[in-house]
Amino acid sequence: MRRSVLLALPLLIASPAWAGYTLAGKPKVTFQATGTVMDMEGVGSTVKVTDDGTTVSFAVPMATVSTDNALRDDHMNNTYVEVAKFPDVVVALNKAAFKLPTAAGEKLKGSVTGTLTVHGVSQPVTVSYSAKRGDTSTKVDATFSLDVSKHGIVIPEYLGVTLDPKMKATASLELIDG
Repeated sequence: MRRSVLLALPLLIASPAWAGYTLAGKPKVTFQATGTVMDMEGVGSTVKVTDDGTTVSFAVPMATVSTDNALRDDHMNNTYVEVAKFPDVVVALNKAAFKLPTAAGEKLKGSVTGTLTVHGVSQPVTVSYSAKRGDTSTKVDATFSLDVSKHGIVIPEYLGVTLDPKMKATASLELIDG
């Protein structure tokens, strides 16, 4: 009996039911902020997805986000976000609550409450999303609002230009359910 359980264990671990979401294609993530004189948008194309079966986490390495201005990126990364100490912005969602379509061509819209971790501070976040199932993957477009002051980030200000701490984030990515 013990031998049959040990022989079956590798099959259970390798089973697709135990596999999690993985990323397909090239994602796009944006952080949008309004300012006193001008607006700012940071864009990135790197997302790390982890899925432990209970929680799906999406991590964006902030050092890969660009505002198309090297000086502004340096200030954002080193003065405000402090990427050396807090490299990633992470959205963690309960997998059971993050409903995705299952049949090819099926579309779904929803929202899910998760946890947003920015600058080492975790806060609840509501993510609104739409999803469309293809043949082998699901295209997901998501958006959420955040207030960086609630995450311990000093309100960005440079040469009289001040950003509103209330920002919007969007993500477009393709998921494969392993």
